[in-house]
Amino acid sequence: MIHLSVETSTEWVDLALLRESTLLSRFSVFRPGGASEILVPALETVLVSAGISRDALAFLSSSRGPGTYTSIRVGHLFVRGMAFALNIPHVTVSPFDVLARQGASLLPAGLDHLVVLLDAKRGEVNAALYRLSGAVDPVRIPSSASGEIFSGRATSPRRVLEHLPPGSVGLVGPGIIHLGTPFPPGDTRIAPPLLIYPSASVMGSMAFAARLSGEDRDLSPDLLYGRDSVSS
Repeated sequence: MIHLSVETSTEWVDLALLRESTLLSRFSVFRPGGASEILVPALETVLVSAGISRDALAFLSSSRGPGTYTSIRVGHLFVRGMAFALNIPHVTVSPFDVLARQGASLLPAGLDHLVVLLDAKRGEVNAALYRLSGAVDPVRIPSSASGEIFSGRATSPRRVLEHLPPGSVGLVGPGIIHLGTPFPPGDTRIAPPLLIYPSASVMGSMAFAARLSGEDRDLSPDLLYGRDSVSS
């Protein structure tokens, strides 16, 4: 099953073409000005590189958000339009979940929690809290249990640091640029933060798993921008 993943929730425009969970080709470029001008040539690049035609695609995936307003909207509409034209499903995945999976594989072993920080601009972050459980993917703790700070709505990085859970914790994602330096501020519970961006290939693997399990969201999900109320 060949599918295309398009990640535009940050300044990085990232496309990945996969066969099930195996990466076939990838296009990634830092594009602070937005994704609109790069998506069509990027699509052609990943298809030609893998020798795949659009008609071979079984489904598409894109970011559900939160994310950079213009880029995430452009990426979502681009994928949604292509899904409509090809009459194939469109799956969305949270960049929080993508970064949690990436971060768990890079952080030191034995941490209790992981906090994903997205850049909400204006010096703010969108934050989500995860429980680390070793062999399985990080489990997101809903805002009903973790508090409004970790609901995904834009907040100050200071408030996130003030509400970190007990135990050891790792911080990952593009939002760590707002934490300031040097960091961590004398708290030995906090692992050195990791500046990483959501990967289209990881998102594609998660979308494929969601398709297999029937847990995917199809065709026209709402986007989460992170400045209005965000579902947990």
